[in-house]
This record gives sequence, structure tokens and C-alpha cells, in this order.
Amino acid sequence: MELILSTISAGGLVGAADQYLCLVIVGVMSRLGVVTLTPQMRFMESWWFLAVVGLFWVLTVAPAYLSTLDPVVLKTVNTVTNFMSGFLVPASAALISLASIGIITSLHPDLMAFLETLRIFGREGEIGATGWMIAGGGGATAAALTGMRFLSKPAATATAGNLAAPANATAENTASIVLMSAAYGLAKSNPWLLVGLLALVIVLTVVLLVLAILQFRRLKKGIGQVLQLVQANPRAGLAVVVEFLLWGVGWLLHGVWGRGALMLAALAAWWTLFLSLEGLVAAALVVAPPLIPVGMTVAAAAMLTLFVIVGLSSARALLHTQDAALAQTDPQLS
Repeated sequence: MELILSTISAGGLVGAADQYLCLVIVGVMSRLGVVTLTPQMRFMESWWFLAVVGLFWVLTVAPAYLSTLDPVVLKTVNTVTNFMSGFLVPASAALISLASIGIITSLHPDLMAFLETLRIFGREGEIGATGWMIAGGGGATAAALTGMRFLSKPAATATAGNLAAPANATAENTASIVLMSAAYGLAKSNPWLLVGLLALVIVLTVVLLVLAILQFRRLKKGIGQVLQLVQANPRAGLAVVVEFLLWGVGWLLHGVWGRGALMLAALAAWWTLFLSLEGLVAAALVVAPPLIPVGMTVAAAAMLTLFVIVGLSSARALLHTQDAALAQTDPQLS
């Protein structure tokens, strides 16, 4: 049971990451001799397999990072490629689950005898009944996690707009590296820890889904409040909109000089850091110049996401202040 649940858990982690990068990581680790796959799964370290999976990874990741250049076309391409790739998640997770069998048993030789009694693979290399159960369990778990991530994306898109695609791609690629590395490290210690890691990932995914839904509802409610405020007091409504784009200006228009000056200083600091990104990234990646364009994209996406988050927070606070002031002026609006 330990081996079955841990291998299913390893495959299920694919649902919280980029499936293609997860496959590439396992294949490259096997090719480098870091992990050991069963003979039936060693095709994953072959050049043709890595080339095909790597191509699919590029085809899904590239439109996400380029969507800020052409929001209409490339954002549509990114949505379509990710939707189509969703149907391959169970297959990718199944491959990871079956591949982890050899990795875990090589790390824990005492499980090798138990592996032989399971008959996961037949004598001619075909997948047996237990193998199909492991592959199906990993695929179903990964599909469920992918579904929850898919449901949370509209909230990210509504909040970050065109920046949502590169932000999501960066998060998924980072998760692939972190989760595959963590899975290997935990498997070396105790395979049961893989089950615990999957449980933690599921809990975090559910929490993120709930937060995304709440954020989406708050955003819709905030837009409605701004529209009402614009109708009741155009100057106050304009201040809220301006505050999102130019931190501090909205507060100054409202007459809150201290907070306005503070937010203006924060905006100046943000612009200074943003304009220095190229030099900072180049200095950080001087040992790997080919990674500088990727680093620039990731850093710019992070900075622009920060801009949106801070702008929304400050505009929301100003909106509440405006509502309170308007309610005191006209109690019928409270």
C-alpha cells in the first residue's frame, strides 16, 4: 500500500504544475543518472521523448509570456493551447506515477520484493492491472487539481488582466521544479511523505480556489461601487479610478495629504526599481546570459503584478473612504 499510494501521489502532483516540464525534469534526471526508472519506463529518458515533450512545453509557455505584446491574438492562443493540454494531464500524471515506481524502489530496495508481487508490469513490458490502477489514480488526482486551478484562473485574469497569463505560467513552471525536487527528496527519506506532500498541495489548491472566488466577487462588487460613486459624485469616482493608475493622486484629490504623499513615494520607488530591472536581472544572470530575456520577462511580470495589487488595494481603501464621506453627506446612500 505504501508503494501504491506514494506513486499515485507523485503523479497527482502534476496537476499543480506544468505537466510538460515535470516530464522533462524526470526524463533529464534519469538520463543524468540521478534517478533510476524501471526498464519499461526508460523511454522517458530518450532524446525523442524529451524533444517531443519539450516542444509541447514551448508551444504552451511561449504564448503566455508573449501575450502582453499582442493581448488579443496571443492570449487566445494561450487559452486554446492550455485548454487542449488539459486533456493530456491524466496521461502525463500516469507516466509520472509509473516512472516513480522505479525511483522509489531504487531508493528503498526493501520494497523491491513487494513490487514483484504487485505485477505492475507484465513479462513483455505491458501494464498490468495494478499498473493501470496506479496510472488511473495519479491521472484522476492530477485532473482534479488541474480542474481547480482552471476554475481559479478567471479571478486572476479579472485582477491582473493581460499579466495573468505570464504570471500563471511562471507559477506553474516554478511549481514543477519545486514539486519534482521535493518529491524526490521526500521519497529518499520515506515514500509516505509523498502522500503528505500531495495532501498539502490539495489543501493549498482548495484554499487558493476559495480565495480566488472571493477575490472575483470583491472585484465585481468594487466595480459596481465605483460606478455608483461616479454617478453620485463624479469627482470622487474619478479619484478612485486615478488612484489605481497613479498611486497617491486619488488621495490628494480627496484631500488626504499624508497618505497621498506616502503612496506617491511608493510609486516613485516602484518606477525606479522597474526602470532598473534590466541592469539588475543582467547582473543576477551574468553567469547565464541566455537566461536574461526569460529573467526579464519573469521580473517584469512580477513587478506589474505588484503594481496591480497595490493599485487595487489603495483604490479600494479610497473607495471605502469616499463611501463613508458620501454616506455622511447623504444618509440615504448608506
